[in-house]
Amino acid sequence: MIDIRRLEPDDLRLIGEIDRSERVRHAYRIVDGDFERYEVDWDIPTWYPGEGPHHVETHIDDMAPVLEIGGVLLGAFDGDAFAGIVIVVPRFEGTMAWLAFLHVSRPHRRSGVGAALWDEAARLARAAGATSMYVSAITSGPAVDFYRRHGCEVAPEPHPDLLAKEPDDLHLICRL
Repeated sequence: MIDIRRLEPDDLRLIGEIDRSERVRHAYRIVDGDFERYEVDWDIPTWYPGEGPHHVETHIDDMAPVLEIGGVLLGAFDGDAFAGIVIVVPRFEGTMAWLAFLHVSRPHRRSGVGAALWDEAARLARAAGATSMYVSAITSGPAVDFYRRHGCEVAPEPHPDLLAKEPDDLHLICRL
């Protein structure tokens, strides 16, 4: 049974416990406003220590201000095992929420952890009056496939600030 718990800002350190490693065989890009799948052969490692892209401290530093603007930090636990984390800003802009961060540790993938985190983030967003949720997703096939299964589509107009922050990501929107 997956238990979703609201966490405190100090719990951002749990990001370092996520095993984000995976072998990726396909990815997506957006062409003419739609998803285009292409084959890749990527070995994504777990987090690097220290600072820089894909480093634990960088993500913690990037996410701390998100909590300060109203982001909610949630953790997924499978018994005593930490399984995943999500950060959602239920009232980001107007009636749009922002799913700022979602990662499930490798041993817990494809077991409902990601769906449980998504569902709780969407519930919090709807409770705050959001009618849509913005997602900036890495291009890897498993990530994009997950978001598409949860109703995400290509954002017709990427949010300018989020596009500037993550220009290589796919910018998606989900009607809630």
